[in-house]
Amino acid sequence: MKEFRAAWVATVANINWPSKPGLSTAAQQAEALRLIDSLKDLHFNAIILQVRPQADALYKSDLEPWSYYLTGTQGKAPDPYYDPLDFWITAAHDRGIELHVWLNPYRAHHISGGPVTESSVVTKMPNLVMKLKEGYWWFDPAQKGTQDHGVAVVMDLVKRYDIDGVQFDDYFYPYPSYNGNADFPDTTSWKAYQKGGGKLSRGDWRREAVNIFIERLYKDIKAAKPYVKFGISPFGMYRPGYPSTVPIGFDQYGELYADAKLWLNKGWIDYFSPQLYWTIRSNYSFPLLLRWWEDENTLHRHLWPGISLGTDTSARNTDETINKIMITRGMIQQSPGVIHWHISSVTRSPNMAKALVTGPYKQDALVPSSPWLDHTPPAIPNAKTAIEADTMMRVSWSHPDEKDVFRWVIYYQYGSKWNYQVFNRNDRSVLLKTMESGKYISNIAVTAVDRTGNESTRKEITPVLTTVAIIPRSGWNAVIPKPYKSHKPVKITIHHEGSRFGINDDAPKHIRNVQIWGMGKDRNWSDIPYHFLIAPDGAIYEGRDVFTAGETATEYDPSGHLLITCMGNLETDEVPAAQLQSLVRLIAYVSKKYQIPYETIASHKDYSKQTVCPGKNLYAYLENGYIRKSVKELALK
Repeated sequence: MKEFRAAWVATVANINWPSKPGLSTAAQQAEALRLIDSLKDLHFNAIILQVRPQADALYKSDLEPWSYYLTGTQGKAPDPYYDPLDFWITAAHDRGIELHVWLNPYRAHHISGGPVTESSVVTKMPNLVMKLKEGYWWFDPAQKGTQDHGVAVVMDLVKRYDIDGVQFDDYFYPYPSYNGNADFPDTTSWKAYQKGGGKLSRGDWRREAVNIFIERLYKDIKAAKPYVKFGISPFGMYRPGYPSTVPIGFDQYGELYADAKLWLNKGWIDYFSPQLYWTIRSNYSFPLLLRWWEDENTLHRHLWPGISLGTDTSARNTDETINKIMITRGMIQQSPGVIHWHISSVTRSPNMAKALVTGPYKQDALVPSSPWLDHTPPAIPNAKTAIEADTMMRVSWSHPDEKDVFRWVIYYQYGSKWNYQVFNRNDRSVLLKTMESGKYISNIAVTAVDRTGNESTRKEITPVLTTVAIIPRSGWNAVIPKPYKSHKPVKITIHHEGSRFGINDDAPKHIRNVQIWGMGKDRNWSDIPYHFLIAPDGAIYEGRDVFTAGETATEYDPSGHLLITCMGNLETDEVPAAQLQSLVRLIAYVSKKYQIPYETIASHKDYSKQTVCPGKNLYAYLENGYIRKSVKELALK
């Protein structure tokens, strides 16, 4: 399955990580690993880590100071030294999780961020920042110096770190409440714009400044590393009245000067995550707003909404989250996904975690591909199998260009049921059971997945099993046999059971019906005629006692024959691969166990002129020598 499953990790005010400023390096790393491991266990595949909460850095930067939220002192590095972003990237990637950096583009200082120090941009760039009435410091978005510095910060991250994405949240021009509901204090730069001949209105001028910044960043990121995704998570509504069913609400276009619809329409982003934190049945209906944004997604970028259940982890709110995930899957089928605000709403809520991992996140998922960035899949991987410990098979894989691989997928089939597991960049093998729920493993395939989600062609492997698991008579509820003559088997004879029988049909029920019919008045046999029966899915069932002669209703005496039948009509139907493999393994097994030379293998029609059994499609494998050759190879192991 392909689905974006991400969680925000907020560092501002130490909301999520680290739990408080000034923790030791070891404590910070331990907290980080607990969060990352929790997401891995819940089958998430992306983390959105806030690395620049207030024009400071939770990584080594020559452009901005170390974060107060990390060490308790702005400008102070961790001691013992480490680079937190490097640590998070390595730990996430080793667990198959993408790491996206989250930045606030214009917030220069937060009221929870400690005192303004000599290392702060507020001190070093006084001409670019201004203090708001509630105590925040904010960059002036309209100044070219602000844009240049913001681009430099982002591109420094893109070029130096092995990140998977860059994301901005909803803070562009500040929310009015940050400045006491007064207008943003950019009069100086506004007058300079007018003096220079600028003709735009003040609102359009502000929006144009943000638009230039967004477009410039997108192009610069793609020029440096095309696979690094650029995402924006704006306020969930565009404007009141968009859609018409939501006539009132906050106006990000008019208040934050964020023309989010334009960025989506222009394709200046790779993924768009509007913060749709409202409930499904509220006035700001989650599905209605999601549909409106999807209608605006004319270039088919990823639309992965932000969802939140806050601190309420009741069953009702947990159901709300699950329902939002399912609505998103239904509405955006080609590239589903959500981002959870925030990680603690998942990791600190046993109810939420259980609901996810037993529900929509029961299995791993790959991040959907981004074909506008890269549509070339990796080369097909190499793969092989080997039997270990009788009941286990090891699948191993490699790749001619391992730098092009971020994850691996192993597909496997028991009977008619396919399943898969997703593995991480450092994994190179896995142990699989040779049998599950009475069904043999019949097919295996391996694929490689690159950084942008492209999946290679499958490397298919037909597993060669040397072990045999035989379901006893009790497994098909056999009745007690009548007395019949004993014999010593000295040759192996292959039959087909003759009736139409599919891979999904109930084999135990069918075998018992055959036994009851054979022991009834029509036949009056002592037992089911065959010593072993093989279902189309490869399951092997014990039939009559090997040392009791079979009964075949033909002109030859089957005494001395060990009778093996493949269920189904193989005169008309092809032999399933799983059934053929089980036949070969079973013949190799009984030839060893009962000291019957495998050269004696023959079919029912080789002894009788009254039958076409075992059917032309199975008989072909005897005629071309495949069965004898395969049995010989197994017998020599």
